[in-house]
Amino acid sequence: MQTSFSKAQLEDTQTAEADRILRRCVHCGLCTATCPTYVVLGDERDSPRGRIVLMKDMLEKGGAPTKEQVYHIDRCLSCLNCKTACPSSVNYQRLVDQARAHIQEHYQRPLGERLLRWTIAKVMTRPGLVRLGLLLARIGAPVTRLLPGRLGAMARMGLAASTSGCLGW
Repeated sequence: MQTSFSKAQLEDTQTAEADRILRRCVHCGLCTATCPTYVVLGDERDSPRGRIVLMKDMLEKGGAPTKEQVYHIDRCLSCLNCKTACPSSVNYQRLVDQARAHIQEHYQRPLGERLLRWTIAKVMTRPGLVRLGLLLARIGAPVTRLLPGRLGAMARMGLAASTSGCLGW
């Protein structure tokens, strides 16, 4: 793949590394068949090949990424099935890590999304807090149907998990 980073951009070691990774991709598409998000959604932007184009554009432009770029890069599960299928040995893992670091530094997520990400990072990594949350989900079961969007979906999944006994209680 051709890139168009400026000489000033290439002086940065991270950008130079991204340039080397991007140039390895020949857009053969062998990665698409192994990508779960692409297989399920069928959107080229949700394939490794499509994300590579989005990441290239984002990194070349610099500054704040677009909402679309963030949306499709966030959908990557980091399963790295694409990496094993790639005949050019594109280091997709390193590239997506750099893209996510760029997004973290330059993109202002909506408040609700920031709160959700904070909650996942702070609560879901602590088993005691997860158990407390599941207990609260049992107590608040009648309210879970009223919660909107992803918060409601998470509450309903937590309630189902806590009542099914799959947590070893």
